[in-house]
Amino acid sequence: MIHGSMLGLGFLTAAVTVGCVENPGTDFCDLGCPVEGLAEGNASISGLASVDAFFAAVVGFDKAALEVKAGVDAELRSLAVSLDLDAGASAADIRAALAAKFDAATEGGLKVKYAPPRCTVDAKVAIDASAKCDAEIDPGMVSVECKGTCTVDASASASCDASAKVMCKGTAPELKCSGTCSGTCKLEGDLQCNGTCNGGCEGDCTVRGADGQCAGECVGSCTGSCELKAGAACDGECQGSCEYEAPDGGCEAGAEVRCQAAADASASCDGSCDGEVVPPKAKAECEASVEAEAKLQAQCTPPALEILWQWEAGFDDELEQAQFKAWVEGFRVRYAGLLAASARAKLVLEAGAGLGDAAVGLVSSVQADFAGDLSLRASVGIVCAVAELESLGSLLQSGTGALSGSVSAVGEISAALAGG
Repeated sequence: MIHGSMLGLGFLTAAVTVGCVENPGTDFCDLGCPVEGLAEGNASISGLASVDAFFAAVVGFDKAALEVKAGVDAELRSLAVSLDLDAGASAADIRAALAAKFDAATEGGLKVKYAPPRCTVDAKVAIDASAKCDAEIDPGMVSVECKGTCTVDASASASCDASAKVMCKGTAPELKCSGTCSGTCKLEGDLQCNGTCNGGCEGDCTVRGADGQCAGECVGSCTGSCELKAGAACDGECQGSCEYEAPDGGCEAGAEVRCQAAADASASCDGSCDGEVVPPKAKAECEASVEAEAKLQAQCTPPALEILWQWEAGFDDELEQAQFKAWVEGFRVRYAGLLAASARAKLVLEAGAGLGDAAVGLVSSVQADFAGDLSLRASVGIVCAVAELESLGSLLQSGTGALSGSVSAVGEISAALAGG
């Protein structure tokens, strides 16, 4: 296929050369394929908007894959050094060192609880990608649909699609949260703590500090403050961020307005979408590149982690316990970063798979779109595009391999926590 395309390019180049000799100064004398292609990061291959937008998404995939891999590698290096391993230790070696550390200090290892990392896509990304690929799209006249929750604005005047439920996120009125609280819940009296109890615990406490006060999960009633699990209710004062359904008067001034679409439905979104983005309708050959751009530019936030454990019976030295607690705080940050990177890696992998599937019919789709009106410039552009398909496949394969390795590495760390 590539060989045939190069023959076609040779024929067209010869025709252009003759035309330039006979008609010097004509605008097709500079026709030809660029010297630098996809392998060098150049997506301007064909001069056809829909094709080059697709190539730009492929270049973006390769860049995103390298970014995610670099982020995972950095977290693994830091984790390895914290375990007295060489910075370049393998994920399997880190897993073994973690298991040994947990066995020495705890009974049953660490118990880590968290909500999945939140990944969002800015609606503007999908709109701009659609307009870049399809000249018939006016960015100011189209919108994006969001299957999930759309964060609109931090303004009391922000509004949602009529079909969506309006949720507010911010400081609860009088600190009384009628929904879910993220952060610290100040307890008044003896109350159940759905998280880490800091203070007195009338019952069993999984972790106690040097002062005998509870610093872990309290199976009983807690007095003091409670560091809540993600999405937990607060019976006291919510000294954090509260997410609650908007009252009749709307959200409080300064609160984040979130539009929650009904299950299996979507709602118009002009902010950031926490869920699947449905881009505006564009040419068929633009669908894959637009969907890929949305996933490639998604931002994934590290989750809040709740880490609990019980001390090993013989691990009772106060200094060693303090050192272990300090190490756990560093591990909390690194593991949260790895979870966010893994979530983004999965989105980037989905983008790469979509681009790979669409590449098969890319050229024929463009040829059909230009049928009956294929200029010499467009003909040369298509030949140049076909000549780049081999590089396209190589980029997708290398990026996919790098991302798969990163996801596997995070899986090794998670296996250590699961006691595997």
